[in-house]
Parts: sequence; structure tokens; C-alpha cells
Amino acid sequence: MNHTRETGLPPSSAGLPSTINELKDFRKLSPEGKQNVLLGQDKFRIATYDIEATNLKPNVGRILCCYFKPLGEEPYGFDAHERAFFKPDVYDDGDLAAAIRDELETYDIIVGWNSKNFDTKFINSRCMRVGERTKVAQYQIDGMWSWRSKFNAWSGLNAVQQFAAGDAETQKTSVAWEQWMRALGWNKAMRETAMAEITDHCERDVVVLEDVYVRMVKAGVFRSLRKDGGIL
Repeated sequence: MNHTRETGLPPSSAGLPSTINELKDFRKLSPEGKQNVLLGQDKFRIATYDIEATNLKPNVGRILCCYFKPLGEEPYGFDAHERAFFKPDVYDDGDLAAAIRDELETYDIIVGWNSKNFDTKFINSRCMRVGERTKVAQYQIDGMWSWRSKFNAWSGLNAVQQFAAGDAETQKTSVAWEQWMRALGWNKAMRETAMAEITDHCERDVVVLEDVYVRMVKAGVFRSLRKDGGIL
């Protein structure tokens, strides 16, 4: 007897809809309907995202870059060396933070890794510092906390990739400590080299995150959607 299900999905519950008009009705969907939404096969726009900053705390650190990857599409990003964001005061990332906030708000669902605790709060903090509004509350999936709620394997994105997505073509990288300082330094060549390394690292992160996220969706990890409380 063959006990293997071809789809990997749990049996559908009778009477549950397969499509919705608003994400607030996500919980009403059948398992197949939820998977279609989360894999970007419905009308809702989804993107993974990740920021890189000079410090874990926004009091002394600032944003260097942010990358976004719409599901199934090429990644793109904003960084502090772009003309619109390059400031004489290296502590000033207000325009960059606001641009990242605005870009995130163009998506219906955003996906990060420890993003509710770090990325979202860091962006909000750097916006608040310059009198900009914080990000509106929107549907956000924090893969790390979903992973921790279902598994007891290590929850760092690098560890998760090695454990559950070791065959992925794109692998995470590490950045030497000194590069985080050099990305805003006085020497142009060193500054540009450091930023290139950091943006490559950030771009790889959103690609890796998408791969891990898709595998988690297919494993039935995400069963509900919640807003991130972007307005603190």
C-alpha cells in the first residue's frame, strides 16, 4: 500500500474556500488555498526582505542597505551609496529608512528572518529619529519565529539553510567585522569595496530566505497570517 501523498498537503476540509478577496480572511482558506497565497500564486504580492546595519541597535547604528525579492523575481535593493541617500553626515540614514519603509508598503505580505524583532523595529527607529512616520502595520511572516515554533533545530538562517536547503544554489556569506565600518569610511576605494561586499551579502540573504520560505510553505509551517504592529 502506498501511504505517500503526492501534494504533501493535508486533506482539504470540506466547504473551505480556495480563494479570498482580502488577506484578513486567510484563516478561512483550505490548505491548498493557503499554499497558493503564500507561494504568490494568487493576486497578493509577496517579497522577502533584509536590511544590513552597522550595529544591532539604532541608537549607535544606521542602515547600510536593504534588499527585496518579489517571489520568483530578481532581487533589487537600496543602499547608502546611492546619490539620493548619500549624506555628508554618515549618521543620517533618514531618507534611506523612509524609502525602505515605502517600498515594503507596496507589498501585501513581507517575509523576513527575525524581521519583526530586528528589521522592522530598526527601520521604524531610524524613521522616528528624523520625524518620519513609522511603517504601517502589514502582514508579515517572520520565518525565524515560525521555525522556532515548529522545530527545535538551530534557527539562524545559515543553520536552517544547511539543515533544510543544503542543495540550494545560492549560499549565505559572512562579512568581516571591519567592513561594516569601512562601508562609510573616508577612503573611496575601501568604502566602495566594503559596500559591494555587504550588498552582495544582503542580496544573497533574500535569495536564501526565499528558498527556505518556499520550503517551509510546502511543509505546511505557516497556518495563519498576522500583522506586524508596524505602528508602535
